[in-house]
Amino acid sequence: MVKSAMDRMPLNDGFTIPGIGYGTWGVSNDEAEELVFMAIMRGFRLIDTGSMYENEVGVGRGIHKAINAGISRDDIFVVTKLGKDDMGYEKASDAIRASYDRLGLKYIDLFLIHFPNPDEGVTAATWKALEEAKDSGIVRSIGVSNFMRGDLKDLLENSRIKPVVNQLEINPFNLMEEVDDFGYDNNIMTMAYSPLAKGRVLDDGKVMKIAEKYNKTPAQIVLKWAVQRDIIPIPKTKDADRMKDNLDLFDFTLTDEELERITRIKKDSNFVKGHQDHNLGKRIGVDTHNIK
Repeated sequence: MVKSAMDRMPLNDGFTIPGIGYGTWGVSNDEAEELVFMAIMRGFRLIDTGSMYENEVGVGRGIHKAINAGISRDDIFVVTKLGKDDMGYEKASDAIRASYDRLGLKYIDLFLIHFPNPDEGVTAATWKALEEAKDSGIVRSIGVSNFMRGDLKDLLENSRIKPVVNQLEINPFNLMEEVDDFGYDNNIMTMAYSPLAKGRVLDDGKVMKIAEKYNKTPAQIVLKWAVQRDIIPIPKTKDADRMKDNLDLFDFTLTDEELERITRIKKDSNFVKGHQDHNLGKRIGVDTHNIK
C-alpha cells in the first residue's frame, strides 16, 4: 500500500506507478489542458486518458504546462489507450504513433488496449504492436483494460511481454474479484476506473458511518478502500477542491473490519454507461462490438 500520492508501486517490467490517478474520461479537449495542469499542481502524478476520449492533445498540453511550472516529466506517469476501432497489428501500430504525436511527449509511460476483441487472433496481433512500441522506447509499459479472466489467460499464452496492468471498473458495487485475483496471481496490477460508482456508493450508510469516524468524506473512504487493497483508483472531477480531497487519503488507515464492511456493499451491478448490459462481474469475455 502506498503511503502518499507521490509513492509508487512496482510493475512487473521494472517500472513503477503512482498509487492513485486523475481520470480524464468525459473531459473535452479544450478543458483538458487546464484540468490536467490543475490536477498535477495539486499533487496528482498519474494522468489517465485514451484515444477514445478525444482529449490527448489537451492532456499533453496540460502536462507540458506543469513541466514548464517546475514538475519533472519523470515524476508524471501518463496512461493512454488504444481505441476499439484500432485493433489489429497495422491499425494498432499507426494508432500508437498517433497517440504519441497527439500527446507530444518523449515517451508514454503506459499504453493499454482499451477493450479485448472477440475475433480470434485480433487481440494477440494488436498486442504484438504494443510489444514493438515498448521495444522502440516510445512506450515504457504496456497493459490492458476491461479484460476478463479468460481474456488475460489467452493473452498470457500468446504474448512475449506480460501486461503490467489491467484497468477495470472496480468499486464496492462491482468488485471484479475473480479478475483481480487472477491478475494478482500473475503479477498484473489492477487499476480502477469509476471507483466511486458515479457517486452512488457515497450515500451508503456503512460508508457514511466510517467517514464520520475519521472526519473524512465518503469519497475519501471509498478511495482509501481501493488504495489499501493495492488497487489504483482513478477518480475524475473538474472541481479543484475535490481534486485536493481525493488525494487527502494518507493520514488514516481503515481497519480490516472496515475494509470488509465496505467490500460487503457489493451488488450485482455495473454503473458505467455503455457497460450495463455486459454484466462484467459474471462474464469471461467482453464483446466490444456492442460497446460505444
